[in-house]
Amino acid sequence: MARETGVVTQIKGANALVKTQRAAACDGCSEKSTCHSFGGSREMEIEALNPAKASVGDTVTIEFGTGGMLKLSLLLYIFPIAALLAGAILGNQTASTFGVDASIFSAIVGFTALFASLAVLVKLEKKARQSDRYKPSIIAVKRKAEQQAAAKCEHCT
Repeated sequence: MARETGVVTQIKGANALVKTQRAAACDGCSEKSTCHSFGGSREMEIEALNPAKASVGDTVTIEFGTGGMLKLSLLLYIFPIAALLAGAILGNQTASTFGVDASIFSAIVGFTALFASLAVLVKLEKKARQSDRYKPSIIAVKRKAEQQAAAKCEHCT
């Protein structure tokens, strides 16, 4: 599980927007566009589930589930390739039935299967976005009032 620390900037129903520093690992992530980056800076804003009931200004730790993301990544990269290969093999084997050139028919059926698999992935992606299963979650909160009290005590001594 990947963890990040940030500050809650806004509450949206059961979710919270958390401003955090973009990690170097984010640069290669296919989902980095869903994290709202502020210009070219290293800051980004992530929508996270808020079961801890954090408030605006609280410092929070958010956790990203890696198991589900690994499954989605495998589906994203393996499924289209498998569909392309299966379509090409099917096209090659059935070309004689239709009396067409095996190479051309194999390419047509293969690419048709590839585009069909991409259409399936788009539908699955829309369904995954609506689900909270793949959203990060706030797992720890340091309340704004606690932070201010700690800062005040440090200045008193």
